[in-house]
This record gives sequence, C-alpha cells and structure tokens, in this order.
Amino acid sequence: MTEKEQPNSEVKELVLARIRVMPPNYKLSVGNQGTFTKEQLMDNVRKGNDVGKQIINMQMNFIKALTSGRLIETINK
Repeated sequence: MTEKEQPNSEVKELVLARIRVMPPNYKLSVGNQGTFTKEQLMDNVRKGNDVGKQIINMQMNFIKALTSGRLIETINK
C-alpha cells in the first residue's frame, strides 16, 4: 500500500482487531509523529490519516513477515 492509497475496510478491521487485544496501557511511538495510546492508535486507523496509514503498514509488514517465515528466520539468527 502506498501512502496515497486508502486501505480497504477489511485491512482496517484486521489492524483494529490486533490493537484491541493489546494491553490497556499499551503505547506506541510512530516515527516523529509522537507516542500514541491504544485508543489513539485505533482512532487514527479508523480515520485513515497519515499516522493511521503508518500503523496499518507496520501491522501488515509484521503479518507478512510472520506468515512468510522471515520473522522466525530473523529471530533465530
């Protein structure tokens, strides 16, 4: 997904589901955009703004690395 593309609703729902299961006190720093609480992360994903797109890209890259085996290869090095 490029920065100008809008993620489809299924991708957004997948990312929102992943964020929902995180601990209530979870926070994430997103580049130079700042640190966001779980609720702020979900709000940005729903809005589809630049921060939301970055969060979606991070989550999708993680899922791709996990399913392709790259994550395990990296951990085992």
